[in-house]
Amino acid sequence: MKQSLEAFLSDFKRQAPLPASFVVAYSGGVDSTVLLHALHAMGLPLHAVHVNHQIQPQANAWEEHCKNQCEHWGVPFTALRVDVEPGDLGLEGQARVVRYRAIFSWMKANQHTVLLCAHHRDDQLETVLLQLLRGSGLRGVGGMRAVGPVGVDRHLHPDLLLGRPLLDCSKASLLEYAHVNRLPHIEDPSNNDTTLRRNWVRHELLPNLEEHFPQSPKALLQLAEFFRAHYSEEDSNTQANAPQVVCAAGRLQLIQWRALDDTAQLNTLRHWLLGHGVRCGKLKLIELARQLRVNKGGIREVKKGWQVKVSRQQAHLLHTEPEDKAIEPR
Repeated sequence: MKQSLEAFLSDFKRQAPLPASFVVAYSGGVDSTVLLHALHAMGLPLHAVHVNHQIQPQANAWEEHCKNQCEHWGVPFTALRVDVEPGDLGLEGQARVVRYRAIFSWMKANQHTVLLCAHHRDDQLETVLLQLLRGSGLRGVGGMRAVGPVGVDRHLHPDLLLGRPLLDCSKASLLEYAHVNRLPHIEDPSNNDTTLRRNWVRHELLPNLEEHFPQSPKALLQLAEFFRAHYSEEDSNTQANAPQVVCAAGRLQLIQWRALDDTAQLNTLRHWLLGHGVRCGKLKLIELARQLRVNKGGIREVKKGWQVKVSRQQAHLLHTEPEDKAIEPR
């Protein structure tokens, strides 16, 4: 465990300076408990943040558990209470978005810059499989990065980084660490609900896949690593093009953009959309690029709630949906 964390910190320092304090997303589950305990044991400056979604009957008790555990360890603690309303992403997806928005808003208000999450190797494998089944494209199949920009509302928080120090650790190793160190943690009953896709992948698909193809987990993770390396280089090239095709006001300069080759056009368009917090699938991206190559003004649809307006050889985004509710800090 310690070696994995030291390797993560070494890699992190090559990408960004160490923050005054790391923010740790602390749900109280075994994964985040192990991460918080292991980092604290290394003497790193930490601040634990717990998000109370107020969905499960035990939610307040979980918040109290996390608060008490942090007091016992001497780790600064903050709880954020949020309201999760049903939406297009389903309850689990909506909760994830609301959770990250709450944490990022709190970090920005309190001048924190790095959030650490307890995603581990088994989570990475589940993510890769889910992305394959969703047909998300090769970039999605690359899975999660150990260090990178935040995903939710990236355009609002360009200075924040998201780190995953446990990506090289198996779930079994985390359970062993928790057992050896006698770490109390909570058990969320929703983790066993196989009507949720990720849980079904975890409890049904992966065990059957590994039974018939024992090397499949290793092969899938190697494939994901290959794609991450490829797209890291591609992202570097795209960022180099960005100043030439995106003006200071954030608009896409279409004359300069059309001068790029097809691949560079798609990558730059994707980079521009992500810079405004908009994600869309590869097919929609290709169709939008096709429309923008036509020298004509007007409105182009990107996805639900988002449009591109073209005027005077520039494109800018229009948001047609209301913002989310505020978060209640505690």
